Amino acid sequence: MPREHLFLDGEEDTIHANEIVPKTPKEKRANWWFYHKVHVIVGVLLVALAGGLIYSLLSKTAPDYTIAVVGGLYSEDMANALEAELAPYGEDRNGDGQVEVQVVTYPIGDSSADPQVQEANSVRLMGDASEFTSVIYLINGDSFEWMQNQGGFFAYTDGSTPPEDASDYENMRVAWSDCKGLTAMDLSVNSLSKEEVQDYMSSFYMALRMIDGTNFENNAGDVDYYKDCQAMFQRLIDGTPVEADS
Repeated sequence: MPREHLFLDGEEDTIHANEIVPKTPKEKRANWWFYHKVHVIVGVLLVALAGGLIYSLLSKTAPDYTIAVVGGLYSEDMANALEAELAPYGEDRNGDGQVEVQVVTYPIGDSSADPQVQEANSVRLMGDASEFTSVIYLINGDSFEWMQNQGGFFAYTDGSTPPEDASDYENMRVAWSDCKGLTAMDLSVNSLSKEEVQDYMSSFYMALRMIDGTNFENNAGDVDYYKDCQAMFQRLIDGTPVEADS
């Protein structure tokens, strides 16, 4: 092959003529790091991020109590305030040294809301019920009747199960205004005072869901959770936090 075919414009290719070829192990390591350090750094960062997420998920403990608010709250700030105000009435069930109450809101029953949003909230509420997430419900009158008419959902206030098709709702729920613990709470937000919030919540009731006759009564953990929620339910009626009750 003619030698000129190996060159461009008649000049020799000198691009690789003086290429330094690493010979010693140290030089080879330095050369490898020069070309791969970005990949290594990115890989380490991704592994650290994934590890942090996994640790966060594994170390996060479930709340001691989850309480469902059906009918909606004025704002997320009010929900946060409610969580803090409910905590003194519960016990440290998981032994992590603190009482954590999670408030989950299900704003259903509002005729002015988007029907698709209503449907999505109803599905979320049924998921809560099917997993026995919430035992105590803070619920307005319309939502209470809607849930009870699905085939019976709420227990009597002493935890016993009403007869099928029972309609004595007054024995299945306690008005917000009759719960000393609830009426003593300061749930004020930026736009509403304590008194205005209490007026807003006066249409709500507190109720217990049933456990007798359900699959949950065969699970010891669910039974213990139910009993602890019953105790919290009574403390909220009486207005006696755990420390005052002990």
